[in-house]
Amino acid sequence: MDSKIKLIQKINASQNQLNIQLASRYEHELDNQLTAKQVLLLELIQNGIASTKDLSQHLNTSMSAVSQLLNKLEAKEYITRHINKENRREIILNLAPKAELYFDKLQELNDDINYHVYGQLPLEDLQHLDRILSHLNTIVEEV
Repeated sequence: MDSKIKLIQKINASQNQLNIQLASRYEHELDNQLTAKQVLLLELIQNGIASTKDLSQHLNTSMSAVSQLLNKLEAKEYITRHINKENRREIILNLAPKAELYFDKLQELNDDINYHVYGQLPLEDLQHLDRILSHLNTIVEEV
């Protein structure tokens, strides 16, 4: 096994360990009744992507699967759905107060992690990490 692969495996293990440590430290502070896909769907709605068709394209899944996720989120009172009065075939999705509270709490946790974890790194390391993550995002977009 060449040294590059070994280093990549070490980076993956370190990243997994960091995620586990952060999850175990903060999981009790967040609402655990949401799945990862439901959270992603809420984030998309929060960012203005609010049609079933657009959501299915962003999630790379069927409109039927998105509808099922939306039904569950509506039942849990995270979203509301209203018929567009100007185009009755269109349904308008909005975050409900429960989702707004979820995102407020998530922002508090992110601020805490930024201060207590990333804030411990020197500025030069943060700049280097930013460059690496930006480069990785570019690579993923091209793959």
